[in-house]
Amino acid sequence: MSWTKYSDADRQQHRRGVRPVEDERSDFEHDCDRILYSTQWRSLSGKSQVVASGELGVYHTRLTHSMKVAQLGRRIAQRLQRQYGGPDPTLVEAACMAHDIGHPPFGHAGERALQATMDKLRGGPVPDSFEGNAQNLRVLTYLAAHKYPQLRGLHLTRACLDAAMKYPWQRGRDGFTRLKWGVYEADREAFEWIRDGRTDTSVPVEGQVMDWADDVTYVCHDVEDFYRTGLIPLAALFPPQGMEGSETERERARFIDYVAEKRATEGEAFDRAEALAILESLSRSVAVPQSYAGKHADAVRVNARTAQLITYLTSGLSLEVDTVPVRYGARLVVPAEHRVVCSLLKELLWCYVVDRPAMASQRHGKERIVAQLLRWIVDSPQLLPPDQDEELREHGDVLRAAADYVASLTEGQAIALHRRLSGVALGSVSDNVWV
Repeated sequence: MSWTKYSDADRQQHRRGVRPVEDERSDFEHDCDRILYSTQWRSLSGKSQVVASGELGVYHTRLTHSMKVAQLGRRIAQRLQRQYGGPDPTLVEAACMAHDIGHPPFGHAGERALQATMDKLRGGPVPDSFEGNAQNLRVLTYLAAHKYPQLRGLHLTRACLDAAMKYPWQRGRDGFTRLKWGVYEADREAFEWIRDGRTDTSVPVEGQVMDWADDVTYVCHDVEDFYRTGLIPLAALFPPQGMEGSETERERARFIDYVAEKRATEGEAFDRAEALAILESLSRSVAVPQSYAGKHADAVRVNARTAQLITYLTSGLSLEVDTVPVRYGARLVVPAEHRVVCSLLKELLWCYVVDRPAMASQRHGKERIVAQLLRWIVDSPQLLPPDQDEELREHGDVLRAAADYVASLTEGQAIALHRRLSGVALGSVSDNVWV
């Protein structure tokens, strides 16, 4: 089995050392099982992927998104393993399962609200604010509970924790001032254990596979969601050859204008001719003849197109191998065309869904709920549940404990708790507001 190519250091468990042989499971199968049985994994079913988890309709949640990322990551790794001998598919699957486990209620809106409020309360942008990816690490190594008394976290292997970390640096530390980061100062000890002496910002090949599986799942399944509900006009953007008309010309121009303006604002180059060529190419490969009408044949066509797009975006992947094709011995090579297509498809969600006025008003409400909850709990730490109260007694940082609590809530819990604390709806004295 390929996992035998990983060293004892790779397989060493955080806070526990190398796992003794207890059963037939590999070390990375053990990682998958621990993530699967964690409370934080279950709570992803109540957290947004794009729209709120309580929105009417069959939309992806953070849980269903993470499940599909894990499935796709495993399949990509299996293909690479057959061709190159690595990386281990189960390790990739575990990293994919863990990649969003720390994200707060209301997705990026909740993340922005927590970060902005923590920055303000700490007196300005600081390294120890809030970031969803850094919260992943905190959940896996500190907040989650397994079966060993006095030992916090899930005790995952070094290789798994490293692969699950997209951004292996701190905010503003050592000159890294990027918008995303993956570790808080409070968790630096765990981070340094994971990196095991590495001081660069490279990501292991398992993490690279996870990242690409995440991107592909996002553009395929979330675009599918909003085509079904009529928000993304795929039939106008990608009609079969010979069916293009004024509507196609109008929608493509609108979309390309949107992306061009957005990229210009961000200071990024954008090739309009290339974007139009991609839209025309997609019309040939994944043509959409009509709007979704809810019939069985429509569902079949949607599934077929999604499968075709996934096949295209995961084809042609290869490894550049230095030594053993695991961890830092290899690099994932994704065809440049695939990355351009994926980047453009992401913009469909922003153009037709995320930047809609209705979504903007919802986003304001979501951010207000999260920001107010954080402030109220900081002002009244007696509102913390028992586990965060224990955490507060351990490190003494009420803002961090409050942020950990708010980030752990599902969207239903956050809304109910906000209504209760604001006095809008007091609920019942028998309500358990902590679960």
